[in-house]
Amino acid sequence: MTLSVALRNGASTLHSERAELRFRFIDAHQDWCSLSLGGPAGDAARTSLAGYTDWLTQPLHQMEEVATTLELHASLQARREELEDRIIAFLGQVDERNSVAASAAGLLLNQVRALGDSLDWLCSQEIDALCTPAGVVPPVRLEDFSDLPVGTIHEINLAQASEHVSQLAAQNPDMRVLETSEGRLVAMVDPGGFRTTPASLTTFVEGVHSSDPETWQRAVDRGRNLAKASGGPAVVWLGYQAPSSLPRAVHATPARTASQELARFQRSLGRRYPQAKRTVVGYSYGSVVTGHAAQQERIAEDVVLVGSPGTGAGHASELHGHIWAATNANDPIAITTGPNGGIHGPDPTVDTFGATPLPGADGLPGDHGSYWEDPRFLRGLGHVARANQSEE
Repeated sequence: MTLSVALRNGASTLHSERAELRFRFIDAHQDWCSLSLGGPAGDAARTSLAGYTDWLTQPLHQMEEVATTLELHASLQARREELEDRIIAFLGQVDERNSVAASAAGLLLNQVRALGDSLDWLCSQEIDALCTPAGVVPPVRLEDFSDLPVGTIHEINLAQASEHVSQLAAQNPDMRVLETSEGRLVAMVDPGGFRTTPASLTTFVEGVHSSDPETWQRAVDRGRNLAKASGGPAVVWLGYQAPSSLPRAVHATPARTASQELARFQRSLGRRYPQAKRTVVGYSYGSVVTGHAAQQERIAEDVVLVGSPGTGAGHASELHGHIWAATNANDPIAITTGPNGGIHGPDPTVDTFGATPLPGADGLPGDHGSYWEDPRFLRGLGHVARANQSEE
């Protein structure tokens, strides 16, 4: 039985049960209202009994609305199923030597099936909204989507995303939107294809200006470089209201607030991919966010602090996980911190802090923005982030 047929059958059953319930409701209501009881006791009994039927008015209306919703989605799914059948028929006729056509059709088939999952999920959300008095809060975080596939989550997010996010997704076919809202974007980048059981996952936390949508393409490009270096997907986590300027970055409050969201996201990522080795890379002010999150709990097996002005911690032992650090030789971020502390605590690259230098990547020539294109830095980061650190 196809999904569209199942939805139509469900709507038909709901219509029948509603009609039966309504018939019994009207009969009971009339019978109770016509009870031949006199006096105050009779009036009280009649009022009380009638009240038991009055509360059925709302459920009857909800049953009608849900049946209508099921019929609408049955029609949508039927059209999707027809398109899927046509693609499958086309694939059966394509010459096996025409790999380009077969690849394009296969990609389209996957997208159509993801659309079906999205429609099915949206149908369930509409029904929840109809049947929940307080309404249903729109999905905001990855955890809100339960165990839906990443491709389906991407399609759902695009349906409510800003024009900028939609354009970004169109320009980066190896990106999937996991979370998005005003000034926020969390996206997975996987040039190797979106694996359901990746061996490793690297979360990249950007810093100042990262809430500005004009910087998001640069962040996605950096995430892509991380993914290539680590051999697994990278998550570009721009899930907080980042400071809009360097003077504003002296405050720790945005980092503390963001750290709660980062820790929450990492928990949901761990539940979704329990077998994957997780690494969090905090860059610039993003390392302050990462440091505060790592003080709360083990957000990843490995935490890498890049171009960091400090972490809010006095020593690496205050952070959960294996702590790595790297700062380029000509990175001006060094003037904001030092061995004895600074704006956000001591420099994570000094020996007394207790972090491990990123292999072959600490103290490289370069400035604050050159990390993500430097092959030596990416090689060192890849050594830490890949599932098997002994591989080189």
